[in-house]
Order: sequence, then structure tokens, then C-alpha cells
Amino acid sequence: MTSIDVAQRAGVSQSTVSLVLSGKGEGRVAAATADAVRTAATELGYHPNAAARTLKSGLSHTVGLVVPDITNPVFGLVLRGAQQAATAAGYTVILVDVARGDGEESVRALRAAFVDGLLVFAIAPPAAALGPGGPPVVLMDMPATDLPSVTLDLKGGVHAAMEHLLGLGHRRIAHLRADVPTPTFVARANAWARALLDAGIDPADDLIVGSLFSHTAARVAGRDLLQRSPRPTAVLCDDDVLAAGLLLAARDLGLTVPGDVSVVGFDDMPLAEMVTPPLTTVAFDVPLFGTRAFEVLLAHIRGDADAPRSTWLATRLVIRESTAPPPTS
Repeated sequence: MTSIDVAQRAGVSQSTVSLVLSGKGEGRVAAATADAVRTAATELGYHPNAAARTLKSGLSHTVGLVVPDITNPVFGLVLRGAQQAATAAGYTVILVDVARGDGEESVRALRAAFVDGLLVFAIAPPAAALGPGGPPVVLMDMPATDLPSVTLDLKGGVHAAMEHLLGLGHRRIAHLRADVPTPTFVARANAWARALLDAGIDPADDLIVGSLFSHTAARVAGRDLLQRSPRPTAVLCDDDVLAAGLLLAARDLGLTVPGDVSVVGFDDMPLAEMVTPPLTTVAFDVPLFGTRAFEVLLAHIRGDADAPRSTWLATRLVIRESTAPPPTS
């Protein structure tokens, strides 16, 4: 089947078929006509030839999304948001997981496949994504001076969490931080320290412990933290996985949450409501994060003069059962 067959079935011109099926018909083709074209294409089993379309337009209508760990539910929701926006614009999103350390080769393969742009949501951006002569790149949760970025309001989120804990009466508030020195986690650490300083509290080193990104590692780090003297009465964690590990550490030591120690996470993953007790956590609209990132990337792919360089996404604190006033003794 060809586009000529679709045009004949729908009773329109071949150029109209091309406009509709390339995603460029909005505002140029009547809605009823566009529906007739799509119906005819479905009935005939017609699919545009992607290779031919790429050669003709210079665009593949695909973008890559690079994430650090596909097993983390956050990145699945980011993909969902990006894919929904991409589908509406006639694009497809290809996912690359760089957790195994093969990110450079995977990203090079993407670039060789003529993707129109890259969304990079990785702890350390692959050099292959940032090299010269490549397609537009948008960084996610990694503010940069020379590349467009979509970033969370980390300072606002951490401030809300710390204000909540300080308001409950906590003064010895520890930080279980991701053991990765990237801008997003540096910003969280700085916001934690700033909140303590503003409250007249020393952000001492004995209130800090680092952990790899797994609940098992966080469980070990959490046991270390909770056995320090004096013990922290509250802990801010860099994400919900680390917070879940800390809950396990507290259980290992016979401590109750929030009776002995309050716990705050970050991301509001689905597990935040599944653990016991449910987590107080810093939340953001995860699918919207993917949507916004794709929209920014598409503006740069199209060469829009007003394409944004830096976009911020709001955060908010969701209060559940893992936080309470500190123990009296």
C-alpha cells in the first residue's frame, strides 16, 4: 500500500495524506479530513516509509531518552510523559539505559541512527551525547550553562522538607545523601546545610552519610547513621529508595519510625505509599517532567527563536506517616 492508495480511499490529495501522517496537519487540514485519512490508513494497513521520510525531510522524527537506571520507577514515568508529548507531535522516543556502563556505545549508536535530538537524564551525561556535531541535547535535572535544561526546584523542595521537620521540633536532622557528586545532589546537600544554618544549627559531618543507589546500600549506611551518638531524630534522604533502606535499618536496630526517628524521602515514587510507614516525601509531577523536556527539545530541533534554555518544574512536600515530633528522651 502507498500514500496514493490512502488518498484515493479518503478522497483527498496525496499531499494531504502526507501532512496528516507526518503530524504537520494541525491547523492546515480540517479535523474531519484528518480523521478520514487516518481511518483509511488503518483500514489499508498503510505505514509511512520512515527511511524515505528521513531522506526527504532530513528528520527521523525520533529522539533518544538516556536514563541511568530503567529499574527505577521514576524513569519509566518520565518516559511515559515524554512519549505522550512525542506521539502528539509525530515523534517516537527511543530509551537507552546506561546503568551497565555501556552508555557511550549506546548513545553513539543513537546518533549514528540520525535521531533528531537527545534527552539526557543520566547521573553523568555520556560524552558521546555532548560531542560536537550532534543533534540538539536537553539535560534533565542537570542545570548547565551551555546546554538547554529542565530542572527541578530542588531548593524549594528541600526547604519545604526541612521547614516541616524543624517545625515539628527536630534539631538533629541528618542527611542520607546519594554518593554521587553531580549538580542535582550537590544542590540538595547545599539546601540541607543552608536550612540548618538558617535555624542556627551546625550541619556537622556526623549528620552526613553517603550511599549508593540501592535500598541494600542505604540499609547499611542507615545502620551506621542511626548508631551515632547522639542519634539523629530525623533524616532527609536524597530519594525514596534510600529512604526505604533507612526504614529497614531502623527496623534492624529495633527503632520505630516516626517514634524514634522521622524519615523524609524525595521523588514520591509509588513505593512511598507502599512502605511501612508511608513516606513523607518531596514530590513532583514525574510524567510532566518528561513532557516538558520533550517540548523544550522539540523547540530546539525546530530552531525556534524563543526556544527556552532553562525550564524549572515545581516540587511540593507530601506529608504522610513517617514524620512526627522528636522523642522526648
